[in-house]
Amino acid sequence: MESKIDILVYNFMDVFYGCIIRNSNICEEKIPNHTLVYLIDGELVMDIKDKRIIFKKGDAFLLRRNHLPRVTKRLAKKDGLFKGIFLELRPAFLKSFVAQNRISLAGHIEKNRNLTHEILPKHPFLNGLFLSLEQYFDSNTHPTEKLMINKLNEAVLALLKVRPEFGDMLFDFEDPWKIDLESFMLKYFKSNLSLNEFANYTGRSLTTFKRDFKSLFNETPSRWVMKQRLKEAYDLISLKHAKPSEIYLEVGFNNFSHFSASFIKEFGQSPSSLLDDHG
Repeated sequence: MESKIDILVYNFMDVFYGCIIRNSNICEEKIPNHTLVYLIDGELVMDIKDKRIIFKKGDAFLLRRNHLPRVTKRLAKKDGLFKGIFLELRPAFLKSFVAQNRISLAGHIEKNRNLTHEILPKHPFLNGLFLSLEQYFDSNTHPTEKLMINKLNEAVLALLKVRPEFGDMLFDFEDPWKIDLESFMLKYFKSNLSLNEFANYTGRSLTTFKRDFKSLFNETPSRWVMKQRLKEAYDLISLKHAKPSEIYLEVGFNNFSHFSASFIKEFGQSPSSLLDDHG
């Protein structure tokens, strides 16, 4: 396990994660791979497309790939902990599963790619899978690579047993479609994404993304994103009297010092000074 302040993370092969969080809530964004989740303690809050979904202790669910929610791990009120198990089902593994099990891909096209998640029912196959993964996590024991592959296979077989139509989602390997760049960037400029990820989520190569972006905004992506985040912060502080320390994460900055320095460079005054002017 790796320990950092109040976070304890178990990571094996970058596909099986266990996570314990104490005394803090952690926000993440982007779901590049289908991810099977089981909550042992606490809550997971997902904000996407003007909707909020709250998953609670004991819930099992499948997060669909290629979506950009804001995911918050919320601590349990009773013991101040968040504890969950996350299992990523990556395209390379799923393609191998298809080949080994001689599954025909004909007709396996996801009919509604806008769906963000699936709540999973209680089922012995899933319960057994989660229990075995929790044992590895709790004992800080890494399974062998072969055992981990078996667990991934078990996860897919369990999902197909619970709901056979999951095959349409799991075995749809088409790349994300090319979407409208302007509407995407205006909606997601606060997301913690790299340029490569912005390009991928809009269905473009990095070169095409930069070219399309320059043509549309007459600005480099990095500079445009920075300006948009700072403008958003300025509006929140000046119009809604928001405290800088409470909104810097919301507008896309990971660190308050960087936010404050960038704000001063852009507007010639600190965020706190702006708040005093409009308080």
